[in-house]
Amino acid sequence: MIYLAAIFVSPLALLLCGKWFQAILNLVLYNVAIVLVVTMVFSWAGVIVWAVGVLHAVLVVHNHKAERRNQALIDAVKGQST
Repeated sequence: MIYLAAIFVSPLALLLCGKWFQAILNLVLYNVAIVLVVTMVFSWAGVIVWAVGVLHAVLVVHNHKAERRNQALIDAVKGQST
């Protein structure tokens, strides 16, 4: 579900993961993409900037989930050895 948020509203997905600085960076990309698309002069550039922002959000969400999985595994191994 968070991947859908990363595609359609990428700054929100990053906020939900707790990545504040990256969410602000992504919000800047999101706003630049909207401005470029609205001006219609550089609409192709807006789509490219939007795609970069979505890719950034998806990678950050995936990394966040991987960190949580790894931490759960580390906690399980530490609990088993004691």
